[in-house]
Amino acid sequence: YSSESPFISVNPATQMPIKNLGTNASIELRLSIETDKFSNEGLQPLNFELTYKNSRNYEITTKYTIYIKVVNYQTNCRLVLTPASSISASAGGTFQLPLKLKNDGNLSARDVKITLKDLSHNTFTLVSGTGRVDFDRLYGNETRNLTYSLRASSSLKGGSHPITFSLTYTDEKGTVINEDQEIWIPIAGSGGGTVLEVLEVKSSMTTVKPGDNFNITVKIQNTGAYDSGQIKIMADGTAALLPVSQNLHIIQSIKKGEVKNINFSFQPKPDAARGGVPITISVEPVDNADGITISQAISVFVDSDSTGGSEEGKNIPKIIIKSYYSEPTLVKAGENFNLSMEFLNTHSTRLVRNIKGSFSVTESSSETGNVFTPVGSSNTFYIDKINPQGTSTWDVTLYTIPDAKSKTYTMNITFEYEDDLGTQHTATEVIGIPVYQPSRFEVSEISVPPETFMGQPVYIGFEMYNLGKTDIYNVKLNVEGDFDAQPRSNYFGNFESGRVEYFELNLIPMMMGQANGRLVFQYENASGEVQEVIKEISMNVIEMMMPPDDFPVDGPGMPGMEEPTEKSFFKSVWFYIILGVVVAGVVVTIILVRRKRKKDKEFEF
Repeated sequence: YSSESPFISVNPATQMPIKNLGTNASIELRLSIETDKFSNEGLQPLNFELTYKNSRNYEITTKYTIYIKVVNYQTNCRLVLTPASSISASAGGTFQLPLKLKNDGNLSARDVKITLKDLSHNTFTLVSGTGRVDFDRLYGNETRNLTYSLRASSSLKGGSHPITFSLTYTDEKGTVINEDQEIWIPIAGSGGGTVLEVLEVKSSMTTVKPGDNFNITVKIQNTGAYDSGQIKIMADGTAALLPVSQNLHIIQSIKKGEVKNINFSFQPKPDAARGGVPITISVEPVDNADGITISQAISVFVDSDSTGGSEEGKNIPKIIIKSYYSEPTLVKAGENFNLSMEFLNTHSTRLVRNIKGSFSVTESSSETGNVFTPVGSSNTFYIDKINPQGTSTWDVTLYTIPDAKSKTYTMNITFEYEDDLGTQHTATEVIGIPVYQPSRFEVSEISVPPETFMGQPVYIGFEMYNLGKTDIYNVKLNVEGDFDAQPRSNYFGNFESGRVEYFELNLIPMMMGQANGRLVFQYENASGEVQEVIKEISMNVIEMMMPPDDFPVDGPGMPGMEEPTEKSFFKSVWFYIILGVVVAGVVVTIILVRRKRKKDKEFEF
């Protein structure tokens, strides 16, 4: 594996090396894989090599690629600064600012520095302290409490005013993160006495994401001596928040000492910028007859990937391939297969639309072109839209070229689409399609005599052909059955595509009667699977007849015409039997020599 791989280490859990793996045997190989905790989710390639020695002690190395689906439940550190409780301040007075610093990620942040920014006599100043807080480390989901003692300028008008904090920290990758976050402070300006008082402004959520609905509860009390007239209560969430409920309530009257609870609902805009957003609550008479106008604010933190606009590269909804499969799983060269893919819009709040997709394979054949060709369609497809976190599927039938090699082919899926703001985007995903090229090994017809003598050698010759479009490996021959053979086994090695090999051997019958046997040819295809081709042979074996010792080699003579008692060998039956065997052997030898010369001429170029 390479340094760019998401896999930190890959070690075999199965004991290595495997000492021996017999013919047609198999073994389960287990790998122990450690994945980088910062790895992206999705299908990730793992490349490895398998090295082994065959029966001839030749070392063979084969490269493989498998795709592993990586799911990452770790989230990077993300620090959020929010008020720890309600804040109340008046112009010219001092106040305590309690804050809560939380790491919303699973991974820790180190070298954390929090600094107050842009303090001045016209806004806010520190009463005590340095305005900077440091932490060595803030672990995932850990919370720290901070408190600042501040003074509000006497020149501040009533309403909400921001205080900016600079946050600097380093994530576990070593990346330094700098960002500013704002906390909004409600200020009561100088003026006459008030009849209405905002006792509490409370949010149901302190940190929200685009698409989340949250509630703001306002508790108002009439502390004056008389009942009020019509009261208008308004909630302003700025442009970053969309009101889900009405943001204006009119109450006919609040009696003396009575407390009213008012609820507002908001939702962040899809392109809301990440950071604190103020919500200002204003309470005033409808006709302003009582002369009362009060305001109070609360802030929520918007946890978004956006910077507040639709700039390129910011808050982009993405399309990925959630899953895919082919039928059959192992695609055979020269045949059709079905491919099904499921696409996912990863964004939680923004849809994608007008999606045009296409696929391509970089590798091709010089003879037949692209490895995969669509059947009954083109290599492009169209999807109207995919909702946030929604999926869409696409099925296509593809044809694999006949001369495709046995390997995993990489297919690129390219998307062109628009987001909900009409911005154009492109994306590319990669999948792997394993292709299998079938082997085709054949042996010519083998002719044997129907009958032969016991122990007499029978010469046979045959040809072997690799008629497939891929190489085959470790071709060997074994003779089995009621025959001895010379040789009984033979190793031919590897056969490249189109190779022809001629071979001869002797079969020696070892039993009387019907003798059966077979020639077993074994080889390995490109996938390492052992294949066999079997040729059956059969002959009737008879015993070579031997005359008895008292068998007369010459017929009886005529009386008085007897020959001398000494027998002539050239006139005996044994002479003719031996002569017949010699002649038959010479004829067979001449035929084999002529056939061998003919084959040698065919292989001359």
